[in-house]
This record gives sequence, structure tokens and C-alpha cells, in this order.
Amino acid sequence: MKKGYGSCPATCGELVQGYIGKKEYISSYCIDLYSSAIISEKKSVKNGFYKRKSKSIQAVAYVFEHFNIDKSKLNNIHLSIKSSIPVGKGMASSTADIGASIMASLDYLGESMTPDEISKLVSKIEPTDSIFFPEVCIFDPIHGEKRESLGYIDYKKVLVLEPDTRINTVKIRKEKEYYKILKENKFVTQKSFKMLSEGVRNNDRELIRRASENSALANEKIKKTPYLRELIEIGRKNDYGFLNISHTGTVVGIAIDEKTDIEKIQYEIKNTDISKVYRKSYVRKIIKGGIRKEK
Repeated sequence: MKKGYGSCPATCGELVQGYIGKKEYISSYCIDLYSSAIISEKKSVKNGFYKRKSKSIQAVAYVFEHFNIDKSKLNNIHLSIKSSIPVGKGMASSTADIGASIMASLDYLGESMTPDEISKLVSKIEPTDSIFFPEVCIFDPIHGEKRESLGYIDYKKVLVLEPDTRINTVKIRKEKEYYKILKENKFVTQKSFKMLSEGVRNNDRELIRRASENSALANEKIKKTPYLRELIEIGRKNDYGFLNISHTGTVVGIAIDEKTDIEKIQYEIKNTDISKVYRKSYVRKIIKGGIRKEK
């Protein structure tokens, strides 16, 4: 039986998010949690898709359309998706499902698409993320366009703090105040993007740290991140790399390296009220982005 395989990584929120000029941009990084998809032939004429996969189905249809393949052939395939990415936490779970499904369809068809092509395709379905590019970049999530490629951050691991609460990213973006506050924060976010760009290009960890902290603090006007200032203080005391948030989600990331006293950070969080909010904490690898062909 003919099959196509694909997977796509999660993000741990964003380093910086906000306006540059008149457009919204984000810069994110990927971690080793994945959505995986399989497309296979099926004998039944009944469609093998399910409503909960509607966005991924739409993406597969766009891929078929991109290569001028008759959409009626969608009735002859079945899409299966598995994911280890938490939902509603701002870790690009929906985008990763879509990305994995696109890779599976490309593998099934024996075709390929560039990260730019994939990003623009996905942006027709929902505001997307820069996870289709291997490197950290400044990215327009609405139009699926890369503004600037920055390179790679010099950290291997991140402590992920995950609360029980979930947030609907699409719902936040539909609120009238969202774009109003983004515009009010523009001076801070433009400066943060500039610091991030210089920081990544020159491997200046202090600039990366300041950029992500400033963006996180400015985002408090849009969505409160519980104990944000306390977490920044704990991180600073224990030589963390940087702290970033999901600007339209709930997860927090604390980058760590060989100098970071990770056990002390975990101890301080566990023995304060912070642990009542962030009930899950785990360390993941920071990896390159991009969809993969994997079984």
C-alpha cells in the first residue's frame, strides 16, 4: 500500500512578537516535540478524513491543487495524525499538524515545496508560524512571509513551564484590543526585534535575553503571564540563557546551558506558589525547524 510520511516540530512560544512598521511579526524557535502524519491509500470510497482534522485536510487539498492534481483523488486517501505537542498552550500544535500533513502529502505524491511556499500555503488556512524554516527568522504570520533570516540561537535545551490553562490563539487575535495594544507596544517590539537580530547574528546572549524579556513584559498588556517577573528574577540569579513566553498562549521557556543552575531553578519554582500555576515542567532540546519525512 502506498503511503506518505511527515512530521513537524513544535515551538516553545516566541522570542519576540509584535509590530514592525504596520505589520505584525514573530520570531520563534523549535523544540523536539512533534506532530506526525501518515497518508495512505484506502479501498473504501468513503472519505477517510475526520472533522477534527479539517485544517490539515484543507492543507492537503491545497498541496494537490498546487501540483494540479484532481481533488477527487482526495477521496482515495486516508490521513492519520499523532502529536506529542500540548494543545492550547501556544506551542504551534495546529500549525505542526498542518505541516506534518503537508509533508506526508508531498511524500505520498513524490513532490517537494520550499519553506516559503509552504508558509504561504498555510497562511491561507490560519495565522502561521516560522517553524517551516530551519533557522530563527523574523516572520509575518498573517501572510506567511519571511522578513529576515537571523540564524541559530546558541542554546541546546530549554526548561518548559506548562500550566493547565489553555488559550485559543485565534480567539485572542480576533479581539479588538489585540491589534490596538500591539500598535501601542510597537516602539518596544521594534527595538526588541533589532536586539534579537543583532544578538543571534553576533551570538550576543545578553541582547537575546533583553529582547525576549522586553517582548514578554510588553505583552502583559495583552495577556498576563503568571509570575513573569518572579520567573525572570529566578532565571537571572541562576545564569539562565533567556526567558521567553508564548505571546498568545500560556507556556514559558527558560533556555539553559552548561552555566545554568537548572536544579536550583526547578527547586525555587517547586517550593513557591509558582508551581501551583505551572504544574508541568520538563526539559526539551532546541532543534532546527522544518518539516521532515519520518515514519
